[in-house]
Amino acid sequence: MGEAFVVRNLTPDNLKQAIQLKIACWPEQLAGVAENDLSLAKEYAFWLDWMNTAEEHNDMRMLIGIFHEEKLAGAAFASFAEEHDCAQGGIELNGLWVDEGYRGRGLSVFLLRHIVDCYQKKGKEKLVVYCHHYAPSNKFYRKLGGKVLRQDRQMAGALLVDIFEFDLKLLSASLGLLT
Repeated sequence: MGEAFVVRNLTPDNLKQAIQLKIACWPEQLAGVAENDLSLAKEYAFWLDWMNTAEEHNDMRMLIGIFHEEKLAGAAFASFAEEHDCAQGGIELNGLWVDEGYRGRGLSVFLLRHIVDCYQKKGKEKLVVYCHHYAPSNKFYRKLGGKVLRQDRQMAGALLVDIFEFDLKLLSASLGLLT
């Protein structure tokens, strides 16, 4: 990643850019299996509330962006995992998106490594990722060593979702090999 990229926490303004990126990436993630009906206003309201209510939910939520010359090139959201997903007190990757013009530069790896490093320092040992079964990113999580714990159907049963689990120590080692 020879260019100058900077990772930083998202502000409410940057969050809107991240939601626009999510919406732009959503059709690819759905892989033609379900309709893209995301609304910028609804998504922004949901994630802004999520950003601002971490403390009252006893959560540590990360909403980070990777910037190139002040342009948002990618974003990732993470939080403590729900107990039914990860009994050992792990974390969940709530979203990871990279602008199409910045793909192939290792930004997903960089964002994921940043998240893993921060949560490992808090004693977390596992990561859970929900990923649409037919999405291109599914191969990425398999390549990183994710184990599919189970599958779920979302969007009125139209969308098959793989629920991956990672050991953070092993994932950290895999991410280190990719940079």
